[in-house]
Amino acid sequence: MSEKEFGDFQTPPELANIMLSIVKETHIAPDIIIEPTCGVGAILLAAHAAFPSTHVAGIEINKAYCDVLSAQVNDKQQITIVNADIFKSMAIIKEISAPCETCLFIGNPPWVTNAAISAAGGTNLPVKENTRGLRGIDAITGKSNFDISEYIIMKMIETFSAHKSLFAFLCKTTTARNILKQCWNNALYYKDASLFPFDAKKYFSAAVDACFLVMDFTERTTVTECAVYDSIENRRYQNRLGFFQGKMIADIDNFNSYNYLGKSDYIWRNGIKHDCAKVMELDIIGTKLRNGYGETVDIEDTLLFPLLKSSDIANGNLEIRKNIIVPQKRVGEETALIKRKYPKTWKYLSDHITDFSMRKSVVYKNKPLFSIFSVGDYSFSPVKIAISGLYKHLAFRILLPQQKKSVMLDDTCNFIACSTEAEADMIYALLTSVETRRFLDSIIFWDSKRPVTTELLNSIDLKKIARKQYPELRYESLAKKQSGAQIALF
Repeated sequence: MSEKEFGDFQTPPELANIMLSIVKETHIAPDIIIEPTCGVGAILLAAHAAFPSTHVAGIEINKAYCDVLSAQVNDKQQITIVNADIFKSMAIIKEISAPCETCLFIGNPPWVTNAAISAAGGTNLPVKENTRGLRGIDAITGKSNFDISEYIIMKMIETFSAHKSLFAFLCKTTTARNILKQCWNNALYYKDASLFPFDAKKYFSAAVDACFLVMDFTERTTVTECAVYDSIENRRYQNRLGFFQGKMIADIDNFNSYNYLGKSDYIWRNGIKHDCAKVMELDIIGTKLRNGYGETVDIEDTLLFPLLKSSDIANGNLEIRKNIIVPQKRVGEETALIKRKYPKTWKYLSDHITDFSMRKSVVYKNKPLFSIFSVGDYSFSPVKIAISGLYKHLAFRILLPQQKKSVMLDDTCNFIACSTEAEADMIYALLTSVETRRFLDSIIFWDSKRPVTTELLNSIDLKKIARKQYPELRYESLAKKQSGAQIALF
């Protein structure tokens, strides 16, 4: 059994004591305290010290950890240690607790995903079930990959929220938000919820956004909010997460003042996906092209297009330094004709066919040779408005043709297609207005790996904003043309 398999981040006593101080601030006196994955026991022992007359029970699959913890416990302490697999231990927890008791469920479940455990050859996994009701395509694209701590905490809440329970867990911040959203979607109502960020690098040497999530189910209300504080140490209130029409809102108070949630008339797309940068992306060195292997590339110009990367868009560096090979005008288009029309390009791609065969994504399976994704008529629009999906600030850019060719973007960028520069200017003004920025700041989670997504951008109702910024008829006439152009693509 490896630490990697179990997502092993043992909680330092300093952090465990802070967790318990926050729990005590709720003024809830638990009848029993349960830690579902207690490790070597820092949290368990801190809980016993905070509530010395309360029965404390810890479950841990690692026998060596149980032995370490048992050596620190004496017969006079009301501490029970169970060497068992949490995924098979719900019956044990039900035996330990009673519905009439006030229960504190606390801990630091494994910070590892089901995919990471499987990749490491591990078997410490829950029985597979579609807990989020994901569609097949979401499973294919990786959205079904979940954090094990999310499963454990959610299972505790689903099973024991009917008791008078308090749930207090360390986890990744994205995991905490997933748990809140699942509770809101499934009408698992509570009295109060709070989120306290902490420095995971300081406490665990882990480069990840993390928090202490506390949810009070001792009473039932219809609350769909969660208070967010600046840190686990200072505990200064910042804002509230909220819920609106099935979406989680980063700042519900700001959102209520700047609610432009709806549907965009302009469809936001991702840039081109190819997963073969060393072959497909070519550096412009004077009058020559060089690939990622340092090879000089001599191919026909027709399938070459100027390329901007996510960092270029975010930093405003719009000078073209790279070209990209675009072998298809739409997804699934046959590529065999390249051999006849552009023989040098075909030979170059064929010489590097091993690179294409090593692409891992299933989207390339059973597709024509050298296939790419996220490509269509919209990719070749004369003008685009683009934004990076990765960077922690809003920076929209207008992209004009370069050398009479449309500028392409990598798949970490988002863009909309415009027919003219005048149209782009108007949409750009709407996107960069104070109204839009405040709205986006209220719904964007800046600590996410990819904070700006097409899903988020497509939820901006520019028509609502246009009513404050421009004569509505001017915007609607452009939007109508845009809608017609999009329909014509399919």
